[in-house]
Amino acid sequence: MGASDGQPARWNARGWSCSTICGRPRAVEKIDSTPSEEAHVGLAFNYRRGVSPEAPLAVFVHGRAGNRGVMWTFERCVPEGWNIVSFEAFLQDPIGGWSWWDMEQQGSRREAIEGAIERLGRALHAFISIQGLRPARRVGFGFSQGAVLLSAAGLAGQIPFDGLALLAGFIVLPDAVLNPPSVFVAHGTLDEVVSIEKARKGVNALKSMGIAVELVEEPVGHKVGIEGTRALKQWMTRWV
Repeated sequence: MGASDGQPARWNARGWSCSTICGRPRAVEKIDSTPSEEAHVGLAFNYRRGVSPEAPLAVFVHGRAGNRGVMWTFERCVPEGWNIVSFEAFLQDPIGGWSWWDMEQQGSRREAIEGAIERLGRALHAFISIQGLRPARRVGFGFSQGAVLLSAAGLAGQIPFDGLALLAGFIVLPDAVLNPPSVFVAHGTLDEVVSIEKARKGVNALKSMGIAVELVEEPVGHKVGIEGTRALKQWMTRWV
């Protein structure tokens, strides 16, 4: 079910099966990347095939000390039939898991963020190639550090997205924006890691640049609560 030889994968027409429970179609199980795929793509990942190579693609990017598995909680927000890939960062974090850059680094992290953008962009391009995808749309989901990474990459156009879901993170503003994606932001008013004031500041700055952005706040900490999840699922219906 992969491109273990580094060549484009042939699409399996049985990417979807019918559940005998409720009589509704359900996605096949997540597939973990093989060592040869990881060598070609440059990152570990897991993925779920959609109804066709042309189906939209959701890209999951986790936060600090995460892994490729933690973002799948947001699968419930992705419309049926989409392709989904979840990438794992490349730096082992001292507190466990994987991170996109060293949070203990002193001074500006701009260079580290640019390096992470390059790695993620190459990985996404290679993944699409080996899977033979031609996604009609691309929507990125980033949590915390992943939201920072996606905002920096997507708003500046370094990695093209039609939509960005920025969850419990802050926004890195570009110097200039061409063909900006639509943006969804979910943030907890009790967030002890990234303050709600910082999130609001980024949202207001995007609005002043003429970018379509939706902000959902709720009284939770550094996570996405029930209201944020419900609003994100609704926001995703615009891409159907």
